Amino acid sequence: MEDFDPILYRAVSETLFMLSVPAHMDGFSYLAEAIEMTVMEPSRVHGIMKYIYPEVAKKFGSTPSRVERSIRNAIETACARARYGVFDEYFGNVISPETGKPTNAMFIATVAQKIRVKLMTSSFEER
Repeated sequence: MEDFDPILYRAVSETLFMLSVPAHMDGFSYLAEAIEMTVMEPSRVHGIMKYIYPEVAKKFGSTPSRVERSIRNAIETACARARYGVFDEYFGNVISPETGKPTNAMFIATVAQKIRVKLMTSSFEER
């Protein structure tokens, strides 16, 4: 991202904290960047492997496969730690019945869309 947007940064960080994504994990930073990119350009989520992972990897000096794995690990950890009902509220029917967690793309797309709506309604700016 070229321009730092403190309101978007706060919205993403607060959401990831609420979803119990551990801030000390690399996946937290990677998820935050991927979500910010998707909020700014929603069509990017359709090319998660082609656009998002490589751009996040370049920004953090990593590789796309490490970014993907770190994001997956952060989501798995968040699923295990999440307060009861938080994931249902956010992800509802997009959680895979087989795995019990959303895919990386579904996590990023869903969180980005919810943040976009909240920002449009100014619910993050009012705090």
